[in-house]
Amino acid sequence: MISAIWNTILVNPILNSLVGFYQLTGNLGISIILLTLLIRTILIPAVVPSLKVAKKQRELQPELAKIKEKYKNDKKKQAEMQMELFKRHGLNPTSGCLTQVVMIIVLIALYGVIRRFTNITDIANINNHIYFEFLKLTSAEQVNTHFLWLNLSKPDPFFILAILSGVLQLAQSKMTMPFVEAGEKAAKKTPDKTDDIAYNMQEQMLYTMPIMNVVIGVTLPAGVVLYILTTTVFSLFQTYFVSGWGGLKPWLKKAGIKVK
Repeated sequence: MISAIWNTILVNPILNSLVGFYQLTGNLGISIILLTLLIRTILIPAVVPSLKVAKKQRELQPELAKIKEKYKNDKKKQAEMQMELFKRHGLNPTSGCLTQVVMIIVLIALYGVIRRFTNITDIANINNHIYFEFLKLTSAEQVNTHFLWLNLSKPDPFFILAILSGVLQLAQSKMTMPFVEAGEKAAKKTPDKTDDIAYNMQEQMLYTMPIMNVVIGVTLPAGVVLYILTTTVFSLFQTYFVSGWGGLKPWLKKAGIKVK
Protein backbone atom coordinates (compact mmCIF):
# COMPACT_ATOMS: atom_id res chain seq x y z
CA MET A 1 0.00 0.00 0.00
CA ILE A 2 2.69 2.50 1.04
CA SER A 3 4.89 1.37 -1.85
CA ALA A 4 2.04 1.88 -4.32
CA ILE A 5 1.37 5.40 -3.02
CA TRP A 6 5.11 6.23 -3.10
CA ASN A 7 5.37 5.06 -6.73
CA THR A 8 2.18 6.78 -7.83
CA ILE A 9 2.91 10.16 -6.26
CA LEU A 10 6.67 10.45 -6.77
CA VAL A 11 8.59 7.65 -8.49
CA ASN A 12 6.45 7.15 -11.59
CA PRO A 13 6.01 10.87 -12.40
CA ILE A 14 9.77 11.44 -11.98
CA LEU A 15 10.59 8.37 -14.09
CA ASN A 16 8.23 9.46 -16.87
CA SER A 17 9.67 12.98 -16.84
CA LEU A 18 13.24 11.65 -17.02
CA VAL A 19 12.41 9.25 -19.86
CA GLY A 20 10.58 12.06 -21.68
CA PHE A 21 13.58 14.39 -21.44
CA TYR A 22 15.90 11.57 -22.49
CA GLN A 23 13.79 10.76 -25.55
CA LEU A 24 13.85 14.47 -26.40
CA THR A 25 17.58 15.14 -25.90
CA GLY A 26 19.25 11.73 -26.20
CA ASN A 27 21.58 12.81 -23.37
CA LEU A 28 21.03 11.51 -19.84
CA GLY A 29 23.09 14.26 -18.17
CA ILE A 30 21.12 17.04 -19.86
CA SER A 31 17.91 15.16 -19.08
CA ILE A 32 18.76 15.06 -15.36
CA ILE A 33 19.51 18.80 -15.41
CA LEU A 34 16.20 19.55 -17.14
CA LEU A 35 14.35 17.28 -14.70
CA THR A 36 15.98 19.09 -11.78
CA LEU A 37 14.91 22.48 -13.12
CA LEU A 38 11.37 21.16 -13.56
CA ILE A 39 11.24 19.80 -10.00
CA ARG A 40 12.67 22.98 -8.50
CA THR A 41 10.21 25.11 -10.46
CA ILE A 42 7.32 23.03 -9.11
CA LEU A 43 8.69 23.42 -5.56
CA ILE A 44 9.00 27.22 -5.76
CA PRO A 45 5.75 27.81 -3.79
CA ALA A 46 7.16 25.67 -0.94
CA VAL A 47 10.63 27.22 -0.93
CA VAL A 48 10.04 30.96 -1.42
CA PRO A 49 8.13 31.48 1.88
CA SER A 50 11.07 30.13 3.91
CA LEU A 51 13.45 32.41 2.01
CA LYS A 52 11.23 35.39 2.82
CA VAL A 53 11.29 34.38 6.49
CA ALA A 54 15.10 34.36 6.38
CA LYS A 55 15.06 37.83 4.84
CA LYS A 56 12.71 39.07 7.57
CA GLN A 57 15.01 37.62 10.23
CA ARG A 58 17.93 39.58 8.79
CA GLU A 59 15.86 42.74 9.08
CA LEU A 60 15.44 41.97 12.80
CA GLN A 61 19.20 41.85 13.38
CA PRO A 62 19.35 45.14 15.35
CA GLU A 63 16.60 44.02 17.75
CA LEU A 64 18.15 40.57 18.16
CA ALA A 65 21.53 42.12 18.93
CA LYS A 66 19.92 44.31 21.62
CA ILE A 67 18.29 41.27 23.22
CA LYS A 68 21.60 39.40 23.26
CA GLU A 69 23.38 42.34 24.86
CA LYS A 70 20.63 43.06 27.39
CA TYR A 71 20.34 39.44 28.55
CA LYS A 72 23.90 38.31 27.90
CA ASN A 73 24.12 36.71 31.34
CA ASP A 74 20.72 35.02 31.21
CA LYS A 75 20.53 32.59 28.30
CA LYS A 76 17.06 31.36 29.21
CA LYS A 77 15.60 34.87 29.24
CA GLN A 78 17.50 35.68 26.07
CA ALA A 79 15.92 32.70 24.27
CA GLU A 80 12.46 33.61 25.60
CA MET A 81 12.72 37.22 24.41
CA GLN A 82 14.04 36.13 21.04
CA MET A 83 11.15 33.70 20.52
CA GLU A 84 8.74 36.41 21.63
CA LEU A 85 10.22 38.73 19.01
CA PHE A 86 9.82 36.07 16.32
CA LYS A 87 6.25 35.39 17.42
CA ARG A 88 5.42 39.10 17.33
CA HIS A 89 6.57 39.28 13.73
CA GLY A 90 4.93 35.98 12.77
CA LEU A 91 8.21 34.13 12.23
CA ASN A 92 9.08 30.49 12.85
CA PRO A 93 12.88 29.87 12.96
CA THR A 94 12.39 26.21 12.06
CA SER A 95 10.17 26.89 9.03
CA GLY A 96 12.95 25.91 6.64
CA CYS A 97 13.02 22.36 8.03
CA LEU A 98 9.91 21.37 6.08
CA THR A 99 11.56 22.47 2.84
CA GLN A 100 14.63 20.35 3.66
CA VAL A 101 12.41 17.33 4.36
CA VAL A 102 10.68 17.75 0.99
CA MET A 103 14.06 17.99 -0.75
CA ILE A 104 15.28 14.80 0.93
CA ILE A 105 12.11 12.92 -0.03
CA VAL A 106 12.47 14.00 -3.66
CA LEU A 107 16.17 13.07 -3.57
CA ILE A 108 15.34 9.55 -2.32
CA ALA A 109 12.77 9.10 -5.09
CA LEU A 110 15.14 10.46 -7.72
CA TYR A 111 17.93 8.20 -6.48
CA GLY A 112 15.70 5.18 -7.06
CA VAL A 113 14.68 6.43 -10.52
CA ILE A 114 18.25 7.06 -11.68
CA ARG A 115 19.43 3.71 -10.31
CA ARG A 116 16.61 1.96 -12.14
CA PHE A 117 17.16 3.93 -15.36
CA THR A 118 20.94 3.50 -15.51
CA ASN A 119 21.04 -0.19 -14.51
CA ILE A 120 18.44 -1.65 -16.85
CA THR A 121 18.50 -5.42 -17.14
CA ASP A 122 14.90 -5.88 -18.23
CA ILE A 123 13.40 -3.08 -20.33
CA ALA A 124 9.94 -4.06 -19.07
CA ASN A 125 10.87 -2.78 -15.59
CA ILE A 126 10.94 0.70 -17.11
CA ASN A 127 8.24 0.48 -19.78
CA ASN A 128 5.65 -0.96 -17.38
CA HIS A 129 5.69 2.38 -15.53
CA ILE A 130 5.62 4.66 -18.58
CA TYR A 131 2.34 6.49 -19.13
CA PHE A 132 2.50 6.95 -22.91
CA GLU A 133 3.40 4.41 -25.58
CA PHE A 134 5.60 6.82 -27.56
CA LEU A 135 7.88 7.32 -24.54
CA LYS A 136 8.65 3.64 -24.06
CA LEU A 137 12.20 2.46 -24.65
CA THR A 138 12.95 -0.10 -27.35
CA SER A 139 15.98 -1.70 -25.66
CA ALA A 140 18.26 -1.40 -22.64
CA GLU A 141 21.12 -0.53 -25.00
CA GLN A 142 19.23 2.62 -25.96
CA VAL A 143 20.22 4.25 -22.65
CA ASN A 144 23.62 5.98 -22.76
CA THR A 145 24.79 6.77 -19.24
CA HIS A 146 27.91 8.71 -20.24
CA PHE A 147 28.03 12.49 -19.76
CA LEU A 148 31.23 14.55 -19.96
CA TRP A 149 33.83 12.50 -18.03
CA LEU A 150 31.15 10.68 -16.04
CA ASN A 151 29.36 7.40 -16.09
CA LEU A 152 26.15 8.60 -14.45
CA SER A 153 25.39 5.15 -13.07
CA LYS A 154 28.63 5.16 -11.04
CA PRO A 155 30.29 7.60 -8.58
CA ASP A 156 32.36 10.46 -9.98
CA PRO A 157 35.95 9.06 -9.97
CA PHE A 158 37.44 12.51 -9.36
CA PHE A 159 34.86 13.66 -6.73
CA ILE A 160 34.46 16.93 -8.67
CA LEU A 161 30.66 17.00 -8.56
CA ALA A 162 30.52 16.21 -4.83
CA ILE A 163 33.10 18.85 -3.86
CA LEU A 164 31.57 21.49 -6.11
CA SER A 165 28.07 20.82 -4.76
CA GLY A 166 29.38 21.06 -1.19
CA VAL A 167 31.12 24.39 -1.81
CA LEU A 168 28.09 25.88 -3.54
CA GLN A 169 25.73 24.63 -0.82
CA LEU A 170 27.95 26.30 1.78
CA ALA A 171 27.63 29.58 -0.16
CA GLN A 172 23.87 29.15 -0.55
CA SER A 173 23.45 28.31 3.15
CA LYS A 174 25.46 31.38 4.10
CA MET A 175 23.17 33.53 1.94
CA THR A 176 20.16 32.38 3.95
CA MET A 177 21.75 33.01 7.36
CA PRO A 178 19.63 35.83 8.81
CA PHE A 179 21.66 37.09 11.73
CA VAL A 180 24.99 35.29 12.00
CA GLU A 181 27.03 38.47 11.70
CA ALA A 182 25.07 40.17 14.47
CA GLY A 183 25.19 36.98 16.49
CA GLU A 184 28.97 36.82 16.27
CA LYS A 185 29.32 40.40 17.51
CA ALA A 186 27.00 39.72 20.42
CA ALA A 187 28.75 36.46 21.28
CA LYS A 188 32.05 38.27 21.71
CA LYS A 189 30.48 40.38 24.45
CA THR A 190 29.02 37.42 26.33
CA PRO A 191 30.92 35.26 28.85
CA ASP A 192 31.09 32.29 26.47
CA LYS A 193 30.98 31.80 22.73
CA THR A 194 27.65 29.98 22.70
CA ASP A 195 24.75 32.25 21.89
CA ASP A 196 21.04 31.71 21.44
CA ILE A 197 19.51 28.46 20.18
CA ALA A 198 18.63 29.71 16.71
CA TYR A 199 22.13 31.09 16.18
CA ASN A 200 23.77 27.83 17.24
CA MET A 201 21.45 25.75 15.04
CA GLN A 202 22.24 27.93 12.04
CA GLU A 203 25.98 27.79 12.68
CA GLN A 204 25.88 23.99 12.86
CA MET A 205 23.71 23.60 9.78
CA LEU A 206 25.90 26.03 7.84
CA TYR A 207 28.83 23.60 7.80
CA THR A 208 27.18 20.25 8.56
CA MET A 209 24.99 19.98 5.45
CA PRO A 210 27.73 20.87 2.90
CA ILE A 211 30.14 18.42 4.55
CA MET A 212 27.48 15.70 4.47
CA ASN A 213 26.87 16.55 0.82
CA VAL A 214 30.51 15.89 -0.02
CA VAL A 215 30.85 12.74 2.11
CA ILE A 216 27.67 11.18 0.75
CA GLY A 217 28.19 12.54 -2.77
CA VAL A 218 31.46 10.67 -3.35
CA THR A 219 29.60 7.35 -2.95
CA LEU A 220 26.40 8.15 -4.87
CA PRO A 221 25.92 7.59 -8.61
CA ALA A 222 27.11 10.67 -10.49
CA GLY A 223 23.60 11.13 -11.90
CA VAL A 224 22.22 11.71 -8.40
CA VAL A 225 25.06 14.10 -7.50
CA LEU A 226 24.43 15.97 -10.78
CA TYR A 227 20.88 16.51 -9.52
CA ILE A 228 22.20 17.79 -6.18
CA LEU A 229 24.63 20.14 -7.91
CA THR A 230 21.99 21.49 -10.29
CA THR A 231 19.45 22.03 -7.51
CA THR A 232 22.11 23.87 -5.45
CA VAL A 233 22.88 26.22 -8.35
CA PHE A 234 19.15 26.81 -8.77
CA SER A 235 18.87 27.55 -5.04
CA LEU A 236 21.71 30.08 -5.24
CA PHE A 237 19.94 32.10 -7.91
CA GLN A 238 16.55 31.69 -6.20
CA THR A 239 17.91 32.86 -2.86
CA TYR A 240 19.65 35.85 -4.44
CA PHE A 241 16.53 37.05 -6.26
CA VAL A 242 14.29 36.58 -3.19
CA SER A 243 16.52 37.91 -0.41
CA GLY A 244 19.84 39.12 -1.86
CA TRP A 245 23.36 38.15 -0.77
CA GLY A 246 22.38 37.90 2.90
CA GLY A 247 25.05 36.46 5.19
CA LEU A 248 27.36 35.86 2.23
CA LYS A 249 28.19 39.58 2.05
CA PRO A 250 31.05 39.50 4.60
CA TRP A 251 32.74 36.64 2.75
CA LEU A 252 32.40 38.41 -0.60
CA LYS A 253 33.83 41.63 0.84
CA LYS A 254 36.79 39.74 2.30
CA ALA A 255 37.37 38.27 -1.14
CA GLY A 256 37.50 41.79 -2.57
CA ILE A 257 34.16 41.50 -4.37
CA LYS A 258 32.01 44.62 -4.20
CA VAL A 259 28.35 43.94 -3.41
CA LYS A 260 25.45 46.20 -2.59
